[in-house]
Amino acid sequence: MSTDSPNNVPREPGSLDLAQFTLSTRLEIAHHLKTIALSGAMATLFANHGKTFVLTRLLDVDLDAGRLVFDWGGNEEANRQLLASERNVFVCAPEGVKTQCVLGPVQRIDYEGRVALAVDLPDAVVKLQRRECFRIQTPRVNPLLCRIGDYPGAALELALSDISLGGMALLLPQPAVAGFAVGDAYRDCHVELKPFGMLDVAFEVRYSQTQLQRNDVEVTRIGCQFLNMTSARENLVQRYIATLERERRALSL
Repeated sequence: MSTDSPNNVPREPGSLDLAQFTLSTRLEIAHHLKTIALSGAMATLFANHGKTFVLTRLLDVDLDAGRLVFDWGGNEEANRQLLASERNVFVCAPEGVKTQCVLGPVQRIDYEGRVALAVDLPDAVVKLQRRECFRIQTPRVNPLLCRIGDYPGAALELALSDISLGGMALLLPQPAVAGFAVGDAYRDCHVELKPFGMLDVAFEVRYSQTQLQRNDVEVTRIGCQFLNMTSARENLVQRYIATLERERRALSL
């Protein structure tokens, strides 16, 4: 399991420049993170170069002390690796608005009578307020499948979570399979967008996020950016998205 590249905050599929989404003053960073803390949203702390993660919640944002406090994770080995990691990544997506940032070393503390995790306030936070391309969730029943022909060893099929003109999100089985670190690319990939035809595409992994679903089952969502989109391929994806959106609107009437 992996998160971002060694020198960059992970990017959203289809996004080329995150500067416009970056909060850089301590006041606006603290204000935004306090909103997340109050929401009680589940968050993920990635450690050990993205190889391990801790599912947690942000409990407190102390601007004066320059400190964030997170709930102690449920996996003790993951907690241990987090405490030993010098560089960590925070990812959270309350109400679909993704927030991510790079954090420094994490410490174990006592917080209001319980064990917790503390880390310095980050220097910058990326808040993706909008999406470069309209994205739509793909069907959960009979899901779209992406066949990755150049996956090492043998071809691999993964279900899609959503798709846009800029990219798609794939769902990794648990335990997550290897080969989907940020920056990994595959070029022999095929998604059948019924009834319009086969999307033959290449993609690069841009981010990885572990989510806790409503049934308390963990799933790893891999955000992928398309690399070789042509007008014909974009037209195929657009037709599929438009049809799926019309069907969903009709069902809601």
